[in-house]
Amino acid sequence: MREAEFRNFLINDSNIKSKVKAVNSRVAKALKVEREFNINLDDVVKNDEAMYNLLLQIQEKLNDKQCHNAYQNAVRKYYLFVNGKEFPRLNQS
Repeated sequence: MREAEFRNFLINDSNIKSKVKAVNSRVAKALKVEREFNINLDDVVKNDEAMYNLLLQIQEKLNDKQCHNAYQNAVRKYYLFVNGKEFPRLNQS
């Protein structure tokens, strides 16, 4: 993960109001996803199928629905940072 560049991207995001807390939280959650799944987010976000599978794994392993999809949201922000577009939402079951 390109941490410094991602941090700057988030700081410049006008939708993020609490710059320090929210940016640090998103970066920390993205780093945790990398550690938990032993992956590099740069590799994952280049492949939509890998991205989709990672989001499903986050939902299962990190019980992400309990914390308002915070880990998925951090990974989605990274996808937006790298690809310049948002990843489609997962279908709700």
